[in-house]
Amino acid sequence: MSKQLDNISTKYHIQSTNYQHGFTIVELLVVIVVIGILAAITIVTYGTVSQRAISASLQSDLANDVVQLKAFQIQNGVYPTSVTDCPTPSNPAITICLKNSPGNTIVGYSANPNPSSPSFYLVNQNGSSAYSITDTTKPKLANTTQPNTTPGAILELHAAKANNGLSQGINSPLTTTWKDTSGNNNDGTLTNFGSQTPWGGSGTSGDPAYLSRPSDSGNVTVAGSSSFKTATFTAEQWVWNAANDTTYRPFLDYEYVSSSSTYGFIIMRYSTAWYGVLGAYVGKSNSIGWSYLAWPSDSAPTESWTHVILVYDGSYGDVYINNVRKAHTAFTYAPMPDSNNANMYVNGSSYPGSRVAVTRIYPFALTATQITANYNAGTGW
Repeated sequence: MSKQLDNISTKYHIQSTNYQHGFTIVELLVVIVVIGILAAITIVTYGTVSQRAISASLQSDLANDVVQLKAFQIQNGVYPTSVTDCPTPSNPAITICLKNSPGNTIVGYSANPNPSSPSFYLVNQNGSSAYSITDTTKPKLANTTQPNTTPGAILELHAAKANNGLSQGINSPLTTTWKDTSGNNNDGTLTNFGSQTPWGGSGTSGDPAYLSRPSDSGNVTVAGSSSFKTATFTAEQWVWNAANDTTYRPFLDYEYVSSSSTYGFIIMRYSTAWYGVLGAYVGKSNSIGWSYLAWPSDSAPTESWTHVILVYDGSYGDVYINNVRKAHTAFTYAPMPDSNNANMYVNGSSYPGSRVAVTRIYPFALTATQITANYNAGTGW
């Protein structure tokens, strides 16, 4: 009997062993791939939802900021001189705090101090997203500038994106429009270049895309725009100056000249120095005045890419060369009158062979931290 039971047990053990089943390697690989696809979809979906939430938050904050700014203007006749993240600023007569959502920060702000035509420009940022707003517009994307640079520029001419904002300028046929990649349609028009090729550079960090003036007559014209008539501003360029050029050469020229006044600003090289120039109201018939913010004792770099920034914050004009402040001068700058529009010239009368890789205009004064960020971003894209 015992032997019979052992035989039965052995029989059933063998049968149950025959019915055991595991996953093959192929099946396991299929499961792993499916899990990976689902995880990727989840990550992408989360990222999209998160980005939309940030965009909605920025736009909501800007809409609330407008309410506060306009309330201030109704009470005081002008918009505040400056704004700041809360807590309450030390001088509420000219500055107000704008309480934004967590993660949203104020990038830049400027206001027209003229009570007859009050206006403002405000930029908020969260991570890689930034939006701007004015007293007359709805929130719009402001993060269309070169990666890792300060958002909010109202003009960006970048040679690496000159061809409709997609690629470097085309050599043949001649590209006559330099696309403004700030999203504000302040495109540059190449004039007096003839059949000469203006575009160069391979697009690498050591040899960035650039525009060069083969002749002394060619320039890039940006039509006069009220967006450049701001009480505070930043003008920025990456430029290359020829070694054998030691005379007066403006690389960026935005000015309006009347019989008694000069308005505007210039970035130029003269003799052995770089200059930042602010137009000054003279008040004398047939007399033109400029305030030169310069460092003539310093040798101006040549045959190398140079980062030049001219900043006016409402009280001082600063000039930075390769992330070092070289001038800090108290100055009263009168923006161009509303009734006048001047053209902006890039590389307007520079020596043939000089180059421009980047030109930006901000309607607010960049901070030292923001200037460093733009400098570190370099000439590339």
